Amino acid sequence: MNKIISSFLDIHVKEYGISNYATETAFEHFINKCIVNKYSIDRFDPSEIMTDPGEKGLDGVAICINGRLVTTIEEFESIRKESPNIEVKFVFIQSKTSESFEGDEIGTFLYGVKAFFADKENRPTTNEKMESLIELKDKIYTYSVDMPMPPILELYYVCCGKWLESNGLMKRINLEVSSLRESQDFDNVNFYPYDSEKIITTYKEMKKKVTRSFSMEKRITFPTIKGVKQAYLGLVRCKDFLSLLTDSDDNMLTNIFEDNVRDFQGYNTVNTEIQDTLQNEDDQARFGILNNGITIVAKRITPTGDEIEVYDYQIVNGCQTSYVLFDNKEKLNDNSYVMLKLIEVTDDDVSDKVIYTTNRQTEVKSEAFIATKLFHKRLQDFYNSIDPMYRLYYERRSKQYDLNDNISKNKVITLTQQIQSYLAMFLNEPHSTHRYYGELLRAYDNKLFLDTDDYEPYFCSAYFSYYVDYQIIMGNLDKKYKRFKYHLICAMRTLISESSVVFGQARKQQKICKKLWEYIKDESAMKRILDAAVTCLESAFLKCTTVPISERHRSKEITLSMIDFAETQTKASANKSFLKKGDIVHCTVTSMNPHAVKVSIKTDDARNYGSIYISRIAEKYIKDIYDEISIGEIFQAQIINDDFYEKPWGWELSKIF
Repeated sequence: MNKIISSFLDIHVKEYGISNYATETAFEHFINKCIVNKYSIDRFDPSEIMTDPGEKGLDGVAICINGRLVTTIEEFESIRKESPNIEVKFVFIQSKTSESFEGDEIGTFLYGVKAFFADKENRPTTNEKMESLIELKDKIYTYSVDMPMPPILELYYVCCGKWLESNGLMKRINLEVSSLRESQDFDNVNFYPYDSEKIITTYKEMKKKVTRSFSMEKRITFPTIKGVKQAYLGLVRCKDFLSLLTDSDDNMLTNIFEDNVRDFQGYNTVNTEIQDTLQNEDDQARFGILNNGITIVAKRITPTGDEIEVYDYQIVNGCQTSYVLFDNKEKLNDNSYVMLKLIEVTDDDVSDKVIYTTNRQTEVKSEAFIATKLFHKRLQDFYNSIDPMYRLYYERRSKQYDLNDNISKNKVITLTQQIQSYLAMFLNEPHSTHRYYGELLRAYDNKLFLDTDDYEPYFCSAYFSYYVDYQIIMGNLDKKYKRFKYHLICAMRTLISESSVVFGQARKQQKICKKLWEYIKDESAMKRILDAAVTCLESAFLKCTTVPISERHRSKEITLSMIDFAETQTKASANKSFLKKGDIVHCTVTSMNPHAVKVSIKTDDARNYGSIYISRIAEKYIKDIYDEISIGEIFQAQIINDDFYEKPWGWELSKIF
């Protein structure tokens, strides 16, 4: 790869803290971010898009619905309920650090895409992550009747060389792609050969605030308004307005709708009527008076004669009109205009007010305005007040930290992540975190973001979530636990606080947060308590044998069992005064797993102090002693370690034979 791309990759690696990744893997992570960012309004973790090692031909798979990255059937169902008319885009990526486009490699890439959409009986066996995406794809197609059009298929083959039309590969590509285009499963199939120039352009577009110029001949200037530097109202030719909507590939700029409270609703009755107006020449000429218009908030507006340049702008109202205009751009003539309100704000509170008031004219669900509420502004302030050593960044506005290269993107906490973290850690609901954030807000509206809530529990829960993610990124924790990170922080809080019920108890929450901070400031303690939480989770898996593997992350039974194991451990640790190093104890083995042995311990004076877990017997770890002990066996042992804070499970026993 050339020096420019290499420098971009270095910045990306630093931003996401993935210095432990091999160059090829880091490049895949980087490309997945660059490309899928074009399709997703919300922040996302590029690792969610990456395929598992060994996946043939595919380095990235993204399913975007109404501008949002969707990874589970539950998320899809929630979005479908919010907006019955759905627009689906399947995005497939293959990334190569080599400098030449190879026909065979492209063929392998297209084979992987075709395998993804193949009938079940013809589909090659793949891994769990890919299977879950295929299940999601199958589910989407069952609702194809609700789609205004079939899904769009976007194919990106990325190489660090230069793409030349003269290389003859396009004919082979078109031949390979023809079966996908003829299948009628897609409204459109696009193949993008992304070379070094495209990589550079796409990265710069992602990292640079959008600037566009357009003609606004007929405009009036608003009088002086507090918090507003300047504002204009007028008509803009529809053709000229399109320049504000498109990127270098002539695709829709999804990022300019990040502050819009509603996704594109598809071709419902209203949007169909807008389209019909554009398709009738006489009605199109009346578009400016028939349509409610568009509101844009920008960080900077520079008028020069009839031309206006806008920098870092957001379409906060008029998403539906914008999408319909974009879809019908070939039908637009020079006589069609759209009403435009253009505002340069100097105060974020004013921006929030504009977003709120301009969208109250139509039916918008209340959760869409959640980020504009005072609680979230103060929560953001609280995050910013934390010692820089432990600081995270609360992103109440989507992607607001994307352009700051000095902020680790792993330390950015989205609204969705905040909800999920608090729900898991302080409401004991990790099995509910897979649900769409709007659904969670409605379900827990009397338990989340209350004006009487302290900010500290929200930060602490987010920090523990960040810590688990970081351990996975660094390779210290198996990535299979990523799906269960909210279970782990629930178990960690239970182990630390010795309690399973914490909601609605302000004083108790304060005491718990004080304990949590002791762990946050002690890396070795965090690692030990995470190890213990993993053991609790694994023990729950072994106990709840009737729960299918694919359902574990959303099983309440798993959660309750995990909490029970954690509480048992905390109770056992409270008995350490009766279980000292050197003591002889009688043990009855009640259960075993690869991580620990559970025994019922009875001291020599016949006092039974309950069950505890043991991580090691003598010099043998649990996984090595299946041939030495068995469930139900009674044996004597000497305690050779009694420091709960030194070992994940505290006690180690030396079996007396």
